[in-house]
Amino acid sequence: MKIGVTGIFASGKGTVCAMFEELGAAVIDTDEIARQVQQPGSEGLNRIIREFGEGILNKDSSLNRRALAAIVFKDALKVERLNKIIHPLIFKKIESAVNENPDNIHFINTPLLFETEFHKFMDYNITVTADPDQVISRGIRRDGITENEIKERLNHQFSLNEKIKLADYVIDNSGSTENTKRQVLAIWKTLQQKKIKK
Repeated sequence: MKIGVTGIFASGKGTVCAMFEELGAAVIDTDEIARQVQQPGSEGLNRIIREFGEGILNKDSSLNRRALAAIVFKDALKVERLNKIIHPLIFKKIESAVNENPDNIHFINTPLLFETEFHKFMDYNITVTADPDQVISRGIRRDGITENEIKERLNHQFSLNEKIKLADYVIDNSGSTENTKRQVLAIWKTLQQKKIKK
């Protein structure tokens, strides 16, 4: 079974996925896969360099994600060009990981679940929500980026309302950890029942 997990930037997708992992789920993180397919010497990074130039590299030839974000997130067409390079590579890795252990319940943590149409590959989809102020303060604290940089990224994602409408389940991560855990456990029990019935 494949479960897509999304939400707006810094809404707590990783936290929620870690809770599902504690319950026995297999978690696949597309940000982690994106880093793998953008390693020095990889097909992904070579294509990104051809598209956006060598100014996006650190001195050690690794990708400077912040420099790339500064170029890309100011222009919707550049976001689209980057996505066309990276998303097929990510999707191939997800498919491979799922096929290795088809009996697991796989939670695929991906910020652009609906934007990339990855949700069509899933059995069910979850949107994680949080208050806008929480999202900005978490993003600044976690990634060391500015409020403006966060807003630029959010401009290239579906709105939270759109993500909620498209989801099968919604987890509100704006309250206490215990409150989030209760919601996670309820969904986990439901998914296990659905898996048994399949």
